[in-house]
Amino acid sequence: MAKRKGKGGGERARAAQERAEPKPGTTVPHLAGWVPGAVFVGLTVLLFRDFLFSDRMLFGNDTLGLGYVARAFYADALAEGTFPRWAPLLLGGTPFLEALSGGDSLYPPSLFLLLLMEPYRALGWKLVIHFAAAGFFMFGWARSLGASRPGALLGGTAYMLAPYFVSLVHPGHDGKIFVTALAPLLFWAAERHFQRPTYGSVAGIALVVGLVISTTHFQMAYFLFGAVGLYALFRSFVVWRSAREGRPGNPAAGPLRFALFLSASLAGAGLAAGQLVPAVDYVTEYSRRVQTTREAAGESGVAWSSSWSIHPEEAMALVIPEFAGNNAGGAAWAEGSYWGRNVLKDNHESAGLVVLLLAAVAVAAGPRRRLAWFFSGLAGLVLLFALGAHTPVWRIFYEVVPGIRLFRAPSQAMFLFALSASTLAALGLDRVLTLSAADAADRRRVFRTLWGASALLGAVAVLAATGALTSLWTSVVYTDADPARLDRLAALEPFIVRGASISFLVTIATAAVVWGCAEARLAPAAAAAALVVLVAADELRVSSTFVQVIDFEQWAAPDPNMEEVLRREGGAGEPFRLLSFRQNAQDVRPALYGIELAGGHHPNDLSRYRELVGMVGSGLPEHLLDDDIRRLLNVRYILWPDYQFGQSIGGMPLVSRTTLPDGRPFETVLEDSGLPRARLVGQVVVRSDEEAVPYMLSDAFDPEREVVLPEPAPIELTGEPPQGSVEWLERSANQLRLAVVTDRPAMLVVADNWFPAWRATVDGEEAPLLRAYHTLRAVPVTAGSHEVVMQYRSDVVRTSLWVSLAFLLGLTALVGLHLGREWRARSRP
Repeated sequence: MAKRKGKGGGERARAAQERAEPKPGTTVPHLAGWVPGAVFVGLTVLLFRDFLFSDRMLFGNDTLGLGYVARAFYADALAEGTFPRWAPLLLGGTPFLEALSGGDSLYPPSLFLLLLMEPYRALGWKLVIHFAAAGFFMFGWARSLGASRPGALLGGTAYMLAPYFVSLVHPGHDGKIFVTALAPLLFWAAERHFQRPTYGSVAGIALVVGLVISTTHFQMAYFLFGAVGLYALFRSFVVWRSAREGRPGNPAAGPLRFALFLSASLAGAGLAAGQLVPAVDYVTEYSRRVQTTREAAGESGVAWSSSWSIHPEEAMALVIPEFAGNNAGGAAWAEGSYWGRNVLKDNHESAGLVVLLLAAVAVAAGPRRRLAWFFSGLAGLVLLFALGAHTPVWRIFYEVVPGIRLFRAPSQAMFLFALSASTLAALGLDRVLTLSAADAADRRRVFRTLWGASALLGAVAVLAATGALTSLWTSVVYTDADPARLDRLAALEPFIVRGASISFLVTIATAAVVWGCAEARLAPAAAAAALVVLVAADELRVSSTFVQVIDFEQWAAPDPNMEEVLRREGGAGEPFRLLSFRQNAQDVRPALYGIELAGGHHPNDLSRYRELVGMVGSGLPEHLLDDDIRRLLNVRYILWPDYQFGQSIGGMPLVSRTTLPDGRPFETVLEDSGLPRARLVGQVVVRSDEEAVPYMLSDAFDPEREVVLPEPAPIELTGEPPQGSVEWLERSANQLRLAVVTDRPAMLVVADNWFPAWRATVDGEEAPLLRAYHTLRAVPVTAGSHEVVMQYRSDVVRTSLWVSLAFLLGLTALVGLHLGREWRARSRP
């Protein structure tokens, strides 16, 4: 670690010189220390006012689906003083921590807020907090680069209000929001480390890396770590090059600091091991994602990995936000108007036009040339990558960089474009404020950049107004747009014209402020304020579209069909499942009321269960149309959407029905003949994993009399149905306890998913817990009365959590050493 004096002090001085102070005679306006915080908090309140000053729920598509259901289940368990290890509500049950069933369950802000308030409010508040935090983190990051307070204020405002960032609220992509907010904090920690490596800087990097991983959005984390790694290499080169150019310092300092950076990053992964290791083990061995990652090959793998990229239409929307349309609602231009090439679009990739203009100023002229070129290069690389198969850049990454094949949605990398642009914009404002003292060549480059952009945007506005822009686009760029998309484009045309005009005016206004400041017609403080206001106004006009609220009580209230199911089953104590055919059986809404579902949606459900129910991707689980499979899975009710699929299935008792105003059936609940969740079976049929599901779909299969195992049972069975009973004594997320009475050896079958972390005991003695029916559970029992207990105990989770604790103690010790050294240094004369 570098000391406070000697070489470390000289390197810090050189770093300050490299960041470049304003030239003599120039004036950067003073900004009181409280102003940035007030601005960031004020803008957050302005953006989320409808949520903050009400008892409503922040709208998010994914939040209204699995997001709220999973967090409410988690919050209920925490309120009871337990941590759930199994999530039983959907698709036969899944591991909780390993399958990320609660998403960000170990992420400290999320956990704290769930303990503090109602889940639906906690889900909104954690987003609000991260938007304010993003402003502060970007401010600190820009300041660490030597940006002035006004410049850092502009960078923080640009980043926290960027449409890319704010638009993630509408789809409910909270994990992306967390990583985007933490990104400048990690860059900031890395920069401080390269300026002055200490125990504290190493611990800081590790802590932020651990936080990022605990958000559980591993794809965004992967992109972030790659970008920060590139920046660390760049800073290592700068430190090494400075020493090689004859300045005081050790040429080995750069590589040594990079090695420490890597060590700190690995320590951060160790800190998050309790979340990371179980998730990686599960996803690569048991999750349905095994099929989509391992089995995707050739062009099908390329198509899968490049899906949900941005397209030329979205790239054009970086300049004219309305150009591609949107499906988010909230503004007239976004009311089902998306005409691009994705299936739908309810987010936006823009970083703000004024931000791009100021970023161009930083690149065109300024003392921080290496830094400007690095971040302009990073922004360009990210944009080309995000365009997916439209450029060769993504394909090169796909073929060369490990891990890219495992991910979808290259567009997710666009948060790094916004971060790079906001960083450059902060430096660009500083250049504007000192432009009056700059040499003539720098001034010419800046004015050529801004007036050239004005002329270009003016031409685009004229083309848009005459209809030539969209006509050329559909003739040259998007030649295979179908008639429905062309109809949406035609309806969107007036908004594109308006948007092009606004972009032109914003560009002219930016150029005018810069010219006024450079020519001393506008005071630096006024110019800085004007540009911050321009950034906020330009971004808010787009971003505010994606922040919407709903009435939680109205949304969460059960409809008459669910009320009838709950009434019939109230206090019964016997578990059952409902099969909802809404949304291709991906519906999770009945789980709001504690009803377990044979279908549903989960991003990491068990692959064997999918094979049993015949579900591929988000398609219909076709095997659940088979009576025997439904009986096997304890399906007692079917929710049939008559409005979507036509008249409900005949031959089943009617439980409840809702109708349309004209009397036609809307949705119908039918009673099915599901077998008990836990029961005794006396006959075993042995079938391999490849044979099991086809056999269970055949006429030969009798789910009531036989259990299908991949190998012979460990006890001898008579083949006759056992006489006896099974009574539930306890049923929780982490443990099942049953009283079993049987007149002969039998298999106790439980129609919940098997997973190796489940362990069984019979009368207190360890017993084999077998995988039955391809994915369910069975325990052999002898004749007599027994107490059978199934507990969830994961060795992987337990070991990983101990690793996390060890790293946490180690990093705490590092922080203590750092604080001790700082205290001793300050106490010296």
